[in-house]
Amino acid sequence: MCSPATQVAALTALLAAVTGGEPRTKETTAGVIRIEADLPTNLRDSTRTAILSALTMADRYGHDRGTDRDVVWAELDRAETKPEAS
Repeated sequence: MCSPATQVAALTALLAAVTGGEPRTKETTAGVIRIEADLPTNLRDSTRTAILSALTMADRYGHDRGTDRDVVWAELDRAETKPEAS
């Protein structure tokens, strides 16, 4: 299993390459690292597939549609905040 820092770096790099933009990252007080990337206006099917493939690396992901832009986001839990299996 990769460290959270390695997963964040890999996902950020993949989203940057696919979207052509610079993803934003931030860590919440709950130990969740969130990555957001603006989507290009005209997405080809191959670009959509690559974005969805990259997002599967995350613990959670989604899409927010605004009036001026669309954003995909991904959240990764830090290893120490994941619940232990019982």
